[in-house]
Amino acid sequence: MKAPWEKFSLPGSGPAYASGRSPEFTRAAREIFGPLVERVVEFPAGPLAWMMAEVPGDGSLSAFFRGLAVLLEPAGSLWTVLPKKPFAEELAFPYLWNDVQKAGLAAGLVDNKVAAFSPRLTSIRFVVPLSRRPRRVS
Repeated sequence: MKAPWEKFSLPGSGPAYASGRSPEFTRAAREIFGPLVERVVEFPAGPLAWMMAEVPGDGSLSAFFRGLAVLLEPAGSLWTVLPKKPFAEELAFPYLWNDVQKAGLAAGLVDNKVAAFSPRLTSIRFVVPLSRRPRRVS
């Protein structure tokens, strides 16, 4: 049986950061990751290999993604967490999954994985497209 954090592809020995405000996010992050992920109010200056951010229910999705995309290292992962559709209204979340996906794409990222985060929250992993990553010289 896999550990709960394995589906989130942590960066090995490198630092990993999570930022979110809701009690459900913070509780799930603590249960899933324990000490493997540092919970922060704001992300440190990049480039970062692994970030998880709870999508805010207010403000601009475009600004949210633009701010995170510049912190991401070329091969890094940005996990975004949002309510599952049946719980969006109850959790006062005004956006659809498609809105979040489109904002990530507009920021120059691509989504390549979805994973349940808690019974009421889901997560989407965004990465820098391969075409925009520096090529390795052998």
